[in-house]
Amino acid sequence: MNRVVHLVSTLGVIAVPVFGWFTQDWSGATTLAVYWFETVAATLFILGRIALHQRWSPKRGHFDYNAPGNEDGRYRYTVNGRRRRSQPLSTYMSSFAVISLSFSAVHGVFLGAVLFLLNHNGVGHLVQVQWRSVGLGCLAVCAFMTVDFLVDLTRLRDWPFRQLEEIGSQVLGRVMVVHMTLLIGFLAIAVTDAPDALFGVFVVLRTMAQLSSALPQWKPARPPAWLANALDRVPNAHRGKKFEEFWAEEQTAERQRIEANERPWQPQP
Repeated sequence: MNRVVHLVSTLGVIAVPVFGWFTQDWSGATTLAVYWFETVAATLFILGRIALHQRWSPKRGHFDYNAPGNEDGRYRYTVNGRRRRSQPLSTYMSSFAVISLSFSAVHGVFLGAVLFLLNHNGVGHLVQVQWRSVGLGCLAVCAFMTVDFLVDLTRLRDWPFRQLEEIGSQVLGRVMVVHMTLLIGFLAIAVTDAPDALFGVFVVLRTMAQLSSALPQWKPARPPAWLANALDRVPNAHRGKKFEEFWAEEQTAERQRIEANERPWQPQP
């Protein structure tokens, strides 16, 4: 039941701006305002989950987060073999909040600049904000996210830390997609004579990116044979080992990282 509610809520959030742009004659600025609110609201709801899970089920990942790609660099060894921390202690919530909220702030500034540029270039119809539609769209997005959040609260105490990390990664991925799309797409809009068509393409691509994050991810234990054979033929790609061996080492390192984050938290003296 929780999965069904989560799927319906995700599809509802995705559908709100799509419905507004293609059927309710929302302007580009109106649709962007709803997208921006959606990103900020998703970040805040994730921070709420993290804060409650940190309180109800304290894991090492909350207070001493071991991020992907950082498996070998967390500690350095002293002469007597004891481990000493090589970087300051970082919480997952602070890391997630700084990255996501910083990008959201940049998005807001960048959107203002792009909309001003579009208005200056004579496409004011695209930048007119329909505040009533913005309010209704944001209210609908918030309603779907609130239902999803309340359903998650019923089992949040039993969640592994990895589940929180995956949801946070999906939100961060969405933030990055929006940022890159705005950076490239709206610069194209500003210098072309077809802003409406390009904005429609933006809405479609944004929707596809969101849908892809809602689908199950393929994570094979072994790489496809064709991929391994192809990369084994690349000179000096992984000197001294086959790609399958490299893949296995990466999988082992990732598993160890996840297990380290799942350990019960014991504050350091």
